[in-house]
Amino acid sequence: MKHFRLLFFLLLGFIIIVTALITWCFISGLFPQALLALGALAVGVVLLWNHAGKLKRIVWSFARSVDAGDTSVSFNTHSDDPEIRDILETFNGCIERFHETTMDLETRKHYYDRILMVMTHEMGNGITPVISLCDNIRKHPDRWQGERLAEAIELIESRSRGINRFLKAYYNLTHIPEPARTNIGAGEFMLRVKKLTDAELAVRGLPEDVCRFISPESIVLDIDTDLISQVMVNLIRNALDAVAQVKCPMVRVTVSVSDGSPCILVEDNGDGLDPSIRESIFQPFLTTKPDGTGVGLYLSRQIVRCHGGDLRLSSPAGGGCKAMIILNCH
Repeated sequence: MKHFRLLFFLLLGFIIIVTALITWCFISGLFPQALLALGALAVGVVLLWNHAGKLKRIVWSFARSVDAGDTSVSFNTHSDDPEIRDILETFNGCIERFHETTMDLETRKHYYDRILMVMTHEMGNGITPVISLCDNIRKHPDRWQGERLAEAIELIESRSRGINRFLKAYYNLTHIPEPARTNIGAGEFMLRVKKLTDAELAVRGLPEDVCRFISPESIVLDIDTDLISQVMVNLIRNALDAVAQVKCPMVRVTVSVSDGSPCILVEDNGDGLDPSIRESIFQPFLTTKPDGTGVGLYLSRQIVRCHGGDLRLSSPAGGGCKAMIILNCH
């Protein structure tokens, strides 16, 4: 605002001096000179008004746009005054951030609307048969005896467990803890993950060499080991599911550095991502597994994002799937 203030005070000083000159001319009886000075005074007042009004119009336009929620407005930053130009650029930046915030709120609303729709659908699917069955038992108790009653109770229990599992999945989805980050060598961390993976391979009856780990000791990870371990186990389980029917199954986990950020890549030689769900793979409660909850990938990406990074999935043309964890360095 240095130039703006300088010109403002120069014009103000000019007006004060001319006003004093006019007063002196009138006192001295120099009326023609006084009239000329009045003209100069009028010019000075107009220039000062326009100069002050320039900033007023900018602020008013900005305030009106924000109040109306108009994020399409953009101020022309081609100004001779560098201070005014800085103000205009700042206002443009504020409007851009306002636009991003508005879009984010709309996205979140859309997301929560979808979550509510999914929850309503899933809860309805779980509860409706139970209500119908209980109503039938109450109306016709004589029809529900012995083995048939046991089957009905088993169905009610199964549906109730399913609803409980769904509610637990939703709780996990909305209660991600703040990462307790520590520095750990990539090799040491991968050794922990390998132990968890070996147990998973044993349960599936697969040899340990199905999953291979490549991790340079020189790379240091700044992570919450428990949370990222949870992400790794989830990604490796998905990879093992993908290669379940492959003749020579292979899952490879590689730690590297890309653009200064540590990356963990989980690759498999399965059939790749289903094209029908590729665009919505991170949508909560979306699953292709009969016993899946559909929150694993979404939860994994949220955990990585809490670390300042991101989780990306891709399916190369040659087959298989790649899950890349990009971690932010601190």
